[in-house]
Amino acid sequence: MNKKKLSMLLAFVLLVGTLVGCSKQATEQAASPSPTEQQSMVTDTQSEAKTDEAKSGEFSPADVGDVTLRFAWWGSDARHEATLNAIGKYMELYPNVKIEGEYQGYDGYQQKLMTQFSGGTEPDLMQLDYYWNPEWAGQEDLFVDMASTDMVDLSLFQKSAIDDYMTVNGKVIGLPMNSSGFGIMINKAFFDMHNLSVDTVWTWEDMIDIGGKINKEDPNDFLFAIESGTTTGGICPFILNAYVYSKYGHYWADDSGKVVATKEELTNAFDILQQLFTSGTAQPLGEASLFTGQMEQNPKWINGEIGFTVDWTATVGKYKDSLPEGQFAVGMPPFAKEGDNKEIRLVAGMGLGVSSRSENVEVATHFANWLTSDPDAALLLGTQRSVPNNSQAFNALVDGGAITSEISDMLEWAEANPAAPVPLVEFNSEVGDIAKDICEQVVYGQITPEQAADKFLTDVQAKMDTVK
Repeated sequence: MNKKKLSMLLAFVLLVGTLVGCSKQATEQAASPSPTEQQSMVTDTQSEAKTDEAKSGEFSPADVGDVTLRFAWWGSDARHEATLNAIGKYMELYPNVKIEGEYQGYDGYQQKLMTQFSGGTEPDLMQLDYYWNPEWAGQEDLFVDMASTDMVDLSLFQKSAIDDYMTVNGKVIGLPMNSSGFGIMINKAFFDMHNLSVDTVWTWEDMIDIGGKINKEDPNDFLFAIESGTTTGGICPFILNAYVYSKYGHYWADDSGKVVATKEELTNAFDILQQLFTSGTAQPLGEASLFTGQMEQNPKWINGEIGFTVDWTATVGKYKDSLPEGQFAVGMPPFAKEGDNKEIRLVAGMGLGVSSRSENVEVATHFANWLTSDPDAALLLGTQRSVPNNSQAFNALVDGGAITSEISDMLEWAEANPAAPVPLVEFNSEVGDIAKDICEQVVYGQITPEQAADKFLTDVQAKMDTVK
């Protein structure tokens, strides 16, 4: 094994350790191959997924006759293409199995899935977000318990990912698909034009100062862009909550379902949120929100009129692909000036679940295991869902040189100083909608930061009292 491969394998071991409290080591990555090169890396396969079949005991999808599965996921066009390629490979291995993809952007995905489950029309397989775990509580039997099937070797996944992100009331409702760090996506054309360094570790306060000056000089240019978002992303989780955590060392809620941020802390956070937009640092919210979950398609981003946004390593590919070669970079996320910590979020929260009501549970579970652990599948999926959580899949990407330096850097930064998990009550859809509405009122100048703090303490807490 050469040094580069050994380095990446060590990085994965350290990543596992980090998620349970260990520290990191530096690693060095090769550039990501093109889709054509990735396809050529996939073996012609005479193994017929031998490793997977070994774990699956005697079961083979080839023995069950014609089967049709529905598989739902969210993501970018690049993720859709990679996933469809992997589905195509599986159907080559098992010609009697047909898998229909149902894919879209993140916005509206959860609501659609919940509606389908309520009506008994859910797909056989679905991509899950751990933020929704509280809403599955009491309904965990809707999913196949991955700990109770011999088709899956859970030891190949990070234990903390299984325990912390995929388990609801003792049942493993999905297989973790990724490990993802958080940071900024940088448009180097903008940075070069305004003499900014991609190595800058930004504070929210410095962003307002520098971004305001840039926009005053050229009203078409914005240092920052972010959408109104959802309960899991956008202005409330990525600005309000991030600022409170960085400045004061805790999130605005705790695990018991109580708003623990004080009025003063919330007022300061809302003030920062408001200043980002009133100063001209951030693109007007109404404009940016037209590209919710698709900021890389924002014309201002493409034209070099936006400096950066915040996002996960799973999205690196789409931002990088949207810009000319050499014009993309990543950086650490913004922190609060003179704040209590500079911890960075590191999660393994994207899962693949199987409906227990599927008419083809065994085949669906077999496919879920293949997609998350098979080396051929890993090479086809690449890093469109960030770094694979499964060690077997991860090793395949190391061997194929498919982990980019940008993803490696973001994971290293997060591994070095990982933030505590966000209390899941913050991502309850009803709680999140109220919080988002208050954040939007602040941005649009409908209420003051102090009024927003009062409203947050009463309205958000009242809703959490009903759902916790």
